[in-house]
Amino acid sequence: MSGARVLVVGAGLAGLAAAVELARAGIAVLVVDQAMRPGGAVHRQPLPGGRSLASPAQARRWRALMSEVEAQRERIEFACETRFGGIDHSGAVLLTGAAPALFRPRALVLAVGAREAVQPRPGWTLPGVTTAGALQTLLKTTGTPPQGRVLLAGSGPLLLALGAELVRTGRPPLAIIEAGQPFSHPAPSLRLPVSYMVEAARHLARLVAARVPILTGAHLRRIAPDAGALMGEVDTRHGPRRFLADHIGLHDGIRPNDAGLTDCAALPVLRLGDCREALGAAAALADGRARGRALAAQLTGTTPPTATSALAREAAAQARLARIYAHDGAAQLTDLPDDTVICRCEARTLADLKALGPAPSTRQLRLDGRFGMGACQGRFCAEWVARIVASDFGDTPRPVLGQPRWPARPISVADLLAAPNLTSGETE
Repeated sequence: MSGARVLVVGAGLAGLAAAVELARAGIAVLVVDQAMRPGGAVHRQPLPGGRSLASPAQARRWRALMSEVEAQRERIEFACETRFGGIDHSGAVLLTGAAPALFRPRALVLAVGAREAVQPRPGWTLPGVTTAGALQTLLKTTGTPPQGRVLLAGSGPLLLALGAELVRTGRPPLAIIEAGQPFSHPAPSLRLPVSYMVEAARHLARLVAARVPILTGAHLRRIAPDAGALMGEVDTRHGPRRFLADHIGLHDGIRPNDAGLTDCAALPVLRLGDCREALGAAAALADGRARGRALAAQLTGTTPPTATSALAREAAAQARLARIYAHDGAAQLTDLPDDTVICRCEARTLADLKALGPAPSTRQLRLDGRFGMGACQGRFCAEWVARIVASDFGDTPRPVLGQPRWPARPISVADLLAAPNLTSGETE
């Protein structure tokens, strides 16, 4: 595996757009992705025999990008079902999975997308409770909805999109529990890009036609087992309600998936798309193109291109969306029962966090409390630990579990043995 290549981690919109721009400049690129096929979260491709649920606009965008990729296939190589383990101080990168390797690329492009945030609630670790993103992945890869009744809860436009996709499969959700009140802000909504409004109107039309209740200003307070099903207890503006479901999809927004992605002085390291700033699909594509061209100019010693305003427009749109969907749901963290699981990897509860005493240090949280020490390395619990610690002691939320560190994810001894050895000075 040649060190003269640029390594792109992530075969979604941002990663592929950057790979195309680098290849056009005559630079060889290796694109790795942990999925079976390119696509990322937005354009995740169906499994063999599955049907695609992509909208016409999504399908056109994907076909256009893949035609650009195919035109540069002499310089772009793919390694799917392959994971990025991290990069060390010397610029050596570890890949594990289907194409294990330890090598030094010419540059590293990180386009690993966003991660989904899910706020802890009593019962959120029960069987049948998943992220909304996991349900969407199931739909995109199989074209088949989960069996039984589905309840969607949390906050953000993804809930409407997923609800509309479930309607298309013939199995509409029981309800959508939205913590914000997006329909109470018509003026800011009308200032969103036309593409945003068209997509939202399409989703809402499907949901209204299927008579799916959309409860705004509502919070899923608790989930409990009930005769083989799940009872979701919801606080609404008009009083408490209960929903009996077989599956519950939770979603409390998205965050950049940047935990453990450290810089390296030995080579250029570039973050693209939602990995750098969670701004959505259109921004990811624009960011991949613009920063891919800039990196190509840096590597070839040519004049960098002029920056475009596309990314700024998308950032402004996402900021407006955040205001439209704003809510006070995080305040519920202060009222959680002590037995609520906060870190699901290590099954650590709010009582375990309180037992560490006031203003616990990073060392106490990790070594004594075991928070952030599981497989996700704090990707999912760090935000909530920080908020709870801050609310208890009047502090400002801060990265209480420490800074990102190499490796990006736990690595087994088998992974290290599978990767070819890299001796000092080697480039392949």
